[in-house]
Amino acid sequence: MLVDKILVRPQGQNEISISWTSETAAMKSWIFLNGLFLVGPFMAEQKERSATLPVATSSTFKLEIHDFIDDEIVPQSIEQTPLVRPQIAWNEVNNAVSYKIYHTIFDAGSIESLLTQVPSRSVPRMEMDCPARLEGKNGRWHSFRVEAVDQFGNESINDIVPHFAIDFPPVPKFVVSRDTKTKLLTFRISLES
Repeated sequence: MLVDKILVRPQGQNEISISWTSETAAMKSWIFLNGLFLVGPFMAEQKERSATLPVATSSTFKLEIHDFIDDEIVPQSIEQTPLVRPQIAWNEVNNAVSYKIYHTIFDAGSIESLLTQVPSRSVPRMEMDCPARLEGKNGRWHSFRVEAVDQFGNESINDIVPHFAIDFPPVPKFVVSRDTKTKLLTFRISLES
């Protein structure tokens, strides 16, 4: 369960204090910063919780807290970018010495290109993260094709697998400025990256 109300207070230049209330005292909390795991499971004996985190307060950051009853469940950050770095998986092919992974961008009319070549390993299922960050602004269709290569260089012929890549929008930038004459503060949120 994603915690939707978090109080964030700066504690000097390189720390923040966060506070939140969990549904029950038995909940285990997992904390993510900019999509990366930071703390967890964080266990308190009460519903009201707080923690101090090492974060530069001079920059924008994304903070998530997930609460779970079962400490066997390890949540994933919602800010991860699996949609632009998908996992590519395929089953082992007997007598394959390597595998070639091809990539195409559908809507760009691009020609299929070799993304990478991976040596064969003796495992029934091969898996790897996409070695390139896919273009995903406003959403784009990509395709992948994995071919087994034998000792003579012959390639298998497999179907393409489509993948829709979409990137998260940039984090808004919060700017505070002070007018030197009037001493008034101006607050501005910029959505540009």
